[in-house]
Amino acid sequence: MSVNGKWFIKFQSIIDKTLVPIANKIDNQPHLNSLKKGMVVLTPVLLLGSFAAIFPSIPQFIKIDAVANWFENNGYIFDIISKVTLGLVGLYAVFAISYFLSERYKLYTIGSMLLSAIAFLILAVNIDEDGSLITTYLDSKGLFTGIFVALISVEIYRYFSKHKLVIRMPEGVPDFVSRSFELITPTAAIGVLFILLRFICDKLTGGVLLPQVIMNALAPAIGSADSLIIIYFILVLRLTFWFFGIHSSVLSPILSPIAVQYLSENIAAYQAGEPLTHVMTNGTLSAFTNFTGSGVTIGLVIAMLLSKSQRYKKVGAVALVPSLFGINEPVLFGVPIILNPILLIPFIFGGALVGEIPLICMRIGLLDYPIFDPPYVPVFMEGFLTNFDWRSPLIQIVQIICSVSLYYPFFKILEKQELEKETLKPKENTNIISEEDKKLLGELDF
Repeated sequence: MSVNGKWFIKFQSIIDKTLVPIANKIDNQPHLNSLKKGMVVLTPVLLLGSFAAIFPSIPQFIKIDAVANWFENNGYIFDIISKVTLGLVGLYAVFAISYFLSERYKLYTIGSMLLSAIAFLILAVNIDEDGSLITTYLDSKGLFTGIFVALISVEIYRYFSKHKLVIRMPEGVPDFVSRSFELITPTAAIGVLFILLRFICDKLTGGVLLPQVIMNALAPAIGSADSLIIIYFILVLRLTFWFFGIHSSVLSPILSPIAVQYLSENIAAYQAGEPLTHVMTNGTLSAFTNFTGSGVTIGLVIAMLLSKSQRYKKVGAVALVPSLFGINEPVLFGVPIILNPILLIPFIFGGALVGEIPLICMRIGLLDYPIFDPPYVPVFMEGFLTNFDWRSPLIQIVQIICSVSLYYPFFKILEKQELEKETLKPKENTNIISEEDKKLLGELDF
């Protein structure tokens, strides 16, 4: 065994003992799993809110008086849509996360969602002099508060249910009635707890709401997540998970809330005519950093299509169309990339760098910032829809060129090894029957 082979086996052993168990625990942990699922549920809300923010800009591109007049007279429609989607994204997150966590615990899901919403509104809503509700923190600014509240509220409900601190109705009472009475004691406990928390926060901060306090506390961490260096580290970590056969979604509980907040802030800035500041959203992660799939593997696909090896040529042909939709499992498992020491460097470190090229272009002013998380569409269209910048597809072409340059020399090593297998001299195979051929011969009926 070569020195390089021994080094890789030792490295794989270290990863198996450290990274893999951590990833499995994250993926199976109830709170993080519920958070991941809850963030995914917000996708249609963000899509609709993004559309509402973009549509009022149509008169800037279509110079027709009738179109401009229609938007001037009916623009409030899009403002309403924006307010009930992006303006309430924190509240929707509370509903979604509490639903999945209560489902995991086999609790009364509707009741859990109701309890969590009450707790969140106690902390996030204020009242003006006229007695009207001020809902400033029901949007992305209250997202992290909503996450904490949803998890804590469901845990309180679970505690009361587990220790039989709920009102049990006699048998024969309809289930929906029994369930409603079951909520009385945890509702009282949650009400008292969060009103007390609100009171303490008001006294300590002079009336600053808890969502703002949490945002101030998390500001350094959240702000640093938009740094190109931090994003590169995140991409390397995601690709490392993939390389060892672990789905990168294990990082979603950490990344998704931040990406949702960044997108919401970009949209708000866009609507207000202010400069956009964030480059890391779910849209950019999908359209650019994962262009044609994790590790930007389109270069490897192209290299395989041009290969002299029949096996790799077939894998490339199978992988091409899925790659154009951002799916590269045929490459990951067909080449394979996973656990392939030859492709470790280009896939993890090179793939992260090529994936970050569009984000670098945004920072230096060569590409507009993201304002939309596109639905499932082909790669070039997805890139354009992320920021509605005609330069996005051009930058993605640059990514393709860089990807080919990155993967080609490493692929040639794989190709050479494969060709040596494919071009074995006939005499070396004389009187050798493979196990597969033996099985086939045994099944033939003469």
